[in-house]
Amino acid sequence: MKKHLTLFDMADYLTSDEAIAEYLSQVLADGDQDELLEALWHIAKAKGMAQNSQRCGCWQREPI
Repeated sequence: MKKHLTLFDMADYLTSDEAIAEYLSQVLADGDQDELLEALWHIAKAKGMAQNSQRCGCWQREPI
């Protein structure tokens, strides 16, 4: 029997303001700056902002 892996996208689970707040609280408690940047990306994607910013070229994944 073949096993299939599915892609995990955190943004798929950020379906409410409460979920977003809890996720952000956990990330902030860890204190990792890179993790915070990823979390902000996931939140933006969940809110639909990521696609718009990519389209206009406003999103830059590398540090400035």
